[in-house]
Amino acid sequence: MAAHEHVGVYGAWLQDGRLVTVEKSRGPYTGWLDLPGGTPEPGESELDTLLRELTEECGVTVAAVLAWSDFDVPVDRASDGTTIDFRHRGRIALVSADGPVTPVEGVEDVARVVLLAPGDPRPVTPAVSLAWRSLAQQR
Repeated sequence: MAAHEHVGVYGAWLQDGRLVTVEKSRGPYTGWLDLPGGTPEPGESELDTLLRELTEECGVTVAAVLAWSDFDVPVDRASDGTTIDFRHRGRIALVSADGPVTPVEGVEDVARVVLLAPGDPRPVTPAVSLAWRSLAQQR
């Protein structure tokens, strides 16, 4: 089993009291809810990645970046229960968005946008859990 690493830039914000997430359609988090975001393209800054990804995946424009936080988590199980050797690291930007999300479907590895209420029992990625904590600290 070869180790795999994914580095990404993600956005976190609330819409109507719910966290904006995306349902993953492929990869180790298939079927789970993750933060919108993704991998920087060659030569792209973190901010440029954030702006592009949130527009592509959620149809929103970022009004402001309020804070950044880093994460680095090992993942040993895929969403289907198989054992994996995966490291997920990156940055989460707490943002404010201009307007509501657009119902985007079938974009890259995103099945759909999901507004996640606190305490929702659906499976989420480590980044989603970290975002909830960061948003709670901002209040």
